[in-house]
Amino acid sequence: MAAGLLIALAGLGERVRVEKPWLVAYDAEGHPLWELLATEVEGTSTGWTATEVTVRIFGADGGTAIEAHVAELETDAKGSRWNSTAPVEGKGQNFRFRAGGVRWEERGLRIEGLRFESGELTLEARAATWSPDGSWRLMGVVASYGEWRFEFSLGVYYQDREVLEITEDLVARGWGWEVRAEGAEIDIPAKRVVLQGVEVVEA
Repeated sequence: MAAGLLIALAGLGERVRVEKPWLVAYDAEGHPLWELLATEVEGTSTGWTATEVTVRIFGADGGTAIEAHVAELETDAKGSRWNSTAPVEGKGQNFRFRAGGVRWEERGLRIEGLRFESGELTLEARAATWSPDGSWRLMGVVASYGEWRFEFSLGVYYQDREVLEITEDLVARGWGWEVRAEGAEIDIPAKRVVLQGVEVVEA
């Protein structure tokens, strides 16, 4: 891996700058997407393997949206895609998370086995995707906030507003109630939970 090497990725509309042990990916307009910093990078027949890696992922405003640490990850030969099945620990503004694995695909992050904390909100999701606009799309979730516990199939967390919107198949339990709802919004700064389309299951 040569210092200052530029690789054109015409098919993906990206270019990758490789400066051992530093790998940075840009979009077609020259905005940074992510960077990898590793203690060691080794070439393989199919790409690169990096160890003791810090990953910084940039948001739409160009600032660091997520910083994560992982023991090992692999990239493709062009360095445009990467993944890891090793445990991951990460953080951002007012949140932190752990995951069982991550991969970068099509300008977004795919996360498996997510455990996420922001203020009083904690959640575990079977899978999640993160987009540069700062939205986390969550699938197969169990969450708790204050005295409430939520189970739902789909939701979105907006990290800039610190708001979780639950959009599908919600069961909520709290204050001695169990309800089904069409959706909910948890506003962490406002310390507010709003349930929509509520049907009481048990009181």
